[in-house]
Amino acid sequence: MKQFALTTATIFYLLNSAYGQNKTYIGLEFSIANDIYKITDNSDYLMNIPLINGAGGFNIRQEVNKNFLIEVGLLMKYYQQGFGFKTIPYYGSSSSDPSWLIPVRIGLNLNLYKGKIYLVPVVGFTFGINPPYGFGLGYGKQISSTTTIDYNYAENPDVTRYFSLLQTGIGFEVKLFKALLFSISTNYYKGFNKTTHLDINYMVNNSNQATGTAISKGDFWCVSTGLKYPISNFWTMHKGL
Repeated sequence: MKQFALTTATIFYLLNSAYGQNKTYIGLEFSIANDIYKITDNSDYLMNIPLINGAGGFNIRQEVNKNFLIEVGLLMKYYQQGFGFKTIPYYGSSSSDPSWLIPVRIGLNLNLYKGKIYLVPVVGFTFGINPPYGFGLGYGKQISSTTTIDYNYAENPDVTRYFSLLQTGIGFEVKLFKALLFSISTNYYKGFNKTTHLDINYMVNNSNQATGTAISKGDFWCVSTGLKYPISNFWTMHKGL
């Protein structure tokens, strides 16, 4: 992580030195996210469920030129875990301790209207750190008018704490008061390392035991909003004194 952070800081220093005439922004961003799991099942009852959670943090953006930007951030995210059964109209989920995400993004800044509204597509790489592994167990019973399901699950330790994500996204930015940038965007993060693995056992109406898994690689989609201010204004004004 230290090497990744040092490399990112070095890139920003070089960009700022090379493109000092362009603006540097600092900003806040907040997201509503939904985590994505892959379900396997040797019967046909398990299903994915909404796993809604939040993420937030700050970012720094450097304009390379009028249409090209690079951005780095630090985000805190509460990943969720859970699963449901197709014949039961309700479900449960739980949250882990917070994870830390360090996104590095490149994007285009496409003027849509008089230098006030921009279309901003981005791609990026995110380095993630989960909290130390904790061996979780759970069990329960779900009942509908025709079905009773007894289940239990356990967290499999065959996962990684450190992971990577590929980000793709698109959004709009609006310039406010000739300085602030307000943004709203939608993004998808695709993971490559297994971060959560739930082993699930269940019985339907006291029949034979069925088994399944719910596996996450850190994938999620999100809707984000943010606000940025050009901190380069400070040293630009200083040079003008």
